[in-house]
Amino acid sequence: MIYYRIIQHTQGCIKIEVPAIKKLSSLELLQISKLFSSINISEGIKDIKPNLFSGTILITYIPEKIDIIEYLNNIASSKDLQRLMGEHDYKR
Repeated sequence: MIYYRIIQHTQGCIKIEVPAIKKLSSLELLQISKLFSSINISEGIKDIKPNLFSGTILITYIPEKIDIIEYLNNIASSKDLQRLMGEHDYKR
């Protein structure tokens, strides 16, 4: 599982820190970006804004349409994502 930490969470908006993002090369970031573009984004997600410099991701969502914690855990458990991150220390 990819380690992430919730920094801020209000209804409809969650900001998470994913330290492994800062350890990735430009090529690896591009590959992950392609992976996420191929994933069917849930109907409840309005917007995803990564900040590669700080290693954070801001997600706006519709609370009535998605369980955001379950969604994050599913993404963090993605075998494809873990494979792309390879040997980086992506665990706690």
